[in-house]
Amino acid sequence: MLELPAHFRKMTSQVIHVVALPLSFFVFMLVYRPFNIDEKLLLGSFSFGVNLTLVSCIILGSMLLTRLLFYFLRRRIDRLTYAFWCLMEVTVAALFVALYVYLMRSGEQHYFSVVPMVYSWLCGVLIFPYVIISLSLFLVAKCRAAEEPKEEGKMRFYDERKNLKLVVTATSVLYIAAEENYIHLYYLDGERVRDYLLRASMKSIEELCARHGLKRCHRSYYLNPTRVQALRKGKEGMLYAELDVAGKEVPISKRYYDAIAAVL
Repeated sequence: MLELPAHFRKMTSQVIHVVALPLSFFVFMLVYRPFNIDEKLLLGSFSFGVNLTLVSCIILGSMLLTRLLFYFLRRRIDRLTYAFWCLMEVTVAALFVALYVYLMRSGEQHYFSVVPMVYSWLCGVLIFPYVIISLSLFLVAKCRAAEEPKEEGKMRFYDERKNLKLVVTATSVLYIAAEENYIHLYYLDGERVRDYLLRASMKSIEELCARHGLKRCHRSYYLNPTRVQALRKGKEGMLYAELDVAGKEVPISKRYYDAIAAVL
C-alpha cells in the first residue's frame, strides 16, 4: 500500500485545506477573472463581488464537511485514496455552487447543464492550491523523517487500522505466516520463540520485509534467511528451510526456491 504521510492526517492539515482552497479560489477569480466569470457571476441583484464571496463561502462550507469526514476516516486513506478524495471534494463543492447559480438564475438553465460549467471553474483553479499543499506536506514529512533518529534494525508492525502493535529487531524474526485475515509473527525473545498474532495482510508488510531482508518463500510465508540452517526436501517432494531454532521449519515453494537459495 502507498502509505500517506502522517502530516496529511493531522487536524492542522484539514484546517489548511478548509481555509486555503476557498481563499485561493476567491483571490484568483477576483484578480484574473477567467472563464468570463465577471459576467457569469452577475446573478440576481447582487454584484460580481458579492456573488464571488457567496460562492467562496459555499466552497468553504463544502470543504469543512468533507475535511471533517476525512479526519474521522484518516486511518483508512492511502495516497491513491487521497487523490480520489480531493477529486470528490471538488465534485461536492461544484454541485453546491451549481445549485446556487441555478437558483439565482431562476431556473433559466437546467441544473445539470450548470454543473459542468461550475466544475470546470473549480477544477481549473483549485488544482493549484491542491498541488501546492500536497507538495508542502510531503516536503515537511520528508524533512521530519530526516531529522528523526533512526533505530537500526527495528521492524515496526501495524494493524489494518495503522495502529502500532509490535516493534522487534529484524534479526530476532524467524518467519511470518499468513492465516486468513491475520499474520503470525514468530520471533525470538531471548531464547524463547514468541508467536504474535496481528490482523494484517501479507501485502501490507511486503515493503517492510523487503527493507529488512526478509524473503518471500511461499504464498503464505516470509522467511529470515539469516536464520536458515539447511534446506531439505520432504517425502512428498515439498522443500523446507530448517531454522537454527530446534523444531522450526518453513515450507519453500518452487517459485521462490532459487531466490532463497541465492541468499544463503
